[in-house]
Amino acid sequence: MKLLQFVEPGDGMHVGLVDGEQVLDLTGGAGAPRTIYEIYYDLGGDERGLTAAVESLQGAASRTLSLTDLQANRGSERPYLTKPVSGPPGDPHALSVWLAGVTHEVSAKLREIEAQQATGEAVNVYEQKYQEVSAGGRPELFSKGDPDAVVGHGQPLTRPADTVRMVPETELVSVYGLNKRGQLERLGYTGGNDATDNGIEAANPLNLPQAKNWAGGCASLGPVLVTADEYDDADVTVSCAILRDGQRVAFKEGPTGQDNLNMPDELLHLERHLFNRIPLEPRMLLAFYWGTPIVFSEADFADGIQVGDVMRLEFSGGIGVLENPVVALAETGQLAELGA
Repeated sequence: MKLLQFVEPGDGMHVGLVDGEQVLDLTGGAGAPRTIYEIYYDLGGDERGLTAAVESLQGAASRTLSLTDLQANRGSERPYLTKPVSGPPGDPHALSVWLAGVTHEVSAKLREIEAQQATGEAVNVYEQKYQEVSAGGRPELFSKGDPDAVVGHGQPLTRPADTVRMVPETELVSVYGLNKRGQLERLGYTGGNDATDNGIEAANPLNLPQAKNWAGGCASLGPVLVTADEYDDADVTVSCAILRDGQRVAFKEGPTGQDNLNMPDELLHLERHLFNRIPLEPRMLLAFYWGTPIVFSEADFADGIQVGDVMRLEFSGGIGVLENPVVALAETGQLAELGA
């Protein structure tokens, strides 16, 4: 089962069930769910399963839409995609967003090289962390603090004015809820772009929180959520293309999925470290990015992402293409009275 969320201008969020090239609108009338969150927590998904809860809504579906049109529309007067998982209307912080780093060997090795180039010194923190995790040690985990800064397919990611070198990170994402028994459930899988200011992170790993977080759009999710009962997360192929003025200026692809996580118990190792310290609260959802097998080094893409570029990520297994244009992050204008 593939689910998505879209915005109907003038009416707000809707939930859609993908059937081939058609999308069944499950938000049919008064009291109908407007988010996957509501289907899970308010319509029994946390008791009988998300798939069963969705199936109970199909008979009341109000209309069908074109998946191609939803993917092509960009916040116009027509319905357009947003991220496939969120909090309910008015409560964005009911979604938590966490990420893992250096979970793939290529990521560890290239980050090590870039850190040495940026500092002129041997820096083994990335390779060391990868080896630690491979031996069963603690992984690198961090948060995207504001879920409103995580956008959906077609919506813009922002580039801060003081960016040194921005790059995409193409990552498989698993989504979790807490069922009636108080147990975590993997509800499904989607695609993710963990946009990163690789330049400031390479200069000093302690810059990581700033390299990962900024306003407006510092990550994306989408385009669809494939339910856990239909997605094979063992071996997943992902790719990333950077388009500039309509031309592809950089491209990479690589393998991810559980079979490519070189650590004991694979995904469960990451989940254990995350949820043992930060249990999922009741009526919360969590999106978890697994780390990237694709890293654009300076040799691949020297100037990094610029305003006007488009990042086009593709995920196998039915998730599809996640595409985001890049716009400038507006200056804050809030510093004048501080003497700036």
